[in-house]
Amino acid sequence: MELPVKNKQFYYRLIALWAVCEGTLGGIIHGFQLPITGLIVGSSAVIIICLIGYYIREKGAILRATILVCIFKLMLSPHSPIGAYYAVLFQGVLGELFFFNKKYYKTSCIVFATLALAESGAQGIIVPTLIYGMDFWKAVNKFISNLTNQENVTNYSLYIGAGYLFLHILVGFTIGIIASRIPSSVPNWKNEFSLKENQVNNTVSYAKPKENSRKNSPKRIGRSGLFVIWIILSLVWLQAVLHIGNPILVPDEVLHILMRSFLIILTWYFLIGPLLLKLLKRWLGKQKTKFQSSISEILLLIPSTNSLVTSSWNYTENKRGLKRLSVFFKIVMVNALLPE
Repeated sequence: MELPVKNKQFYYRLIALWAVCEGTLGGIIHGFQLPITGLIVGSSAVIIICLIGYYIREKGAILRATILVCIFKLMLSPHSPIGAYYAVLFQGVLGELFFFNKKYYKTSCIVFATLALAESGAQGIIVPTLIYGMDFWKAVNKFISNLTNQENVTNYSLYIGAGYLFLHILVGFTIGIIASRIPSSVPNWKNEFSLKENQVNNTVSYAKPKENSRKNSPKRIGRSGLFVIWIILSLVWLQAVLHIGNPILVPDEVLHILMRSFLIILTWYFLIGPLLLKLLKRWLGKQKTKFQSSISEILLLIPSTNSLVTSSWNYTENKRGLKRLSVFFKIVMVNALLPE
């Protein structure tokens, strides 16, 4: 299936850059040693969606790019959890809605980026709430109140959650402003941040995922043990909920939190997650057949794009902190959008 895009090669370069960011950027910046890797990877996806919204005028281009990136995640990182695909799909659908009309590009970038990263922050609050329940946050409040020797329990968890969400909103707003300025800024960066051909290490490529060996007995034993624990916990929980005989589960708040968390995590691990992932992989397999020609062309671009990202990071090794991220970002943008 051919994509109805005029500047197809440029479109493919943006998709290849998105796929590389999803697949390797987190690993590259791991040495940054700050708990913001997820924000950086999410922000990079948001920026690329904004660029597709600016440069590619055809409607549906962001949705097609999103599907292709998910296909590449499946091909290059087959063991990625369902949550990784959900984040990409959510951002892609949201981006298609905001850039459906090409007017008001700057406003669209800011609102889209803010909402996309706010959703990521909200997810970081909702997931532990679903796993541990509201009792977890109450326990956090009691713990901090005891540390501060307060008689009345303060709702510290509310402040923690609000601060975490505000950080994502602030980053999203900032990323939206940056993304809106890239098309006009890149030509001005070209002379300073263009890499020569000999500065790009063309030997870097994606590492093929290793197949799980059937002889990996410790892993198999570990999974079997977890499965047995899941069954036992489920039976104990049902016995307490259905009031069958004398309850084995002692009515203790901390124990209930732990039991609930283990049950939800293991139920997701053994049942819900694999089922959703199987359905998604089946759907992506059908899409892969439809977009086979596009996938083949993008695959040719991925090694050089991966080399560009890796070489750009290595080129900035003499810089530190946010300055390094800023220079790294400009080098990648210039050489991806304005190649020689």
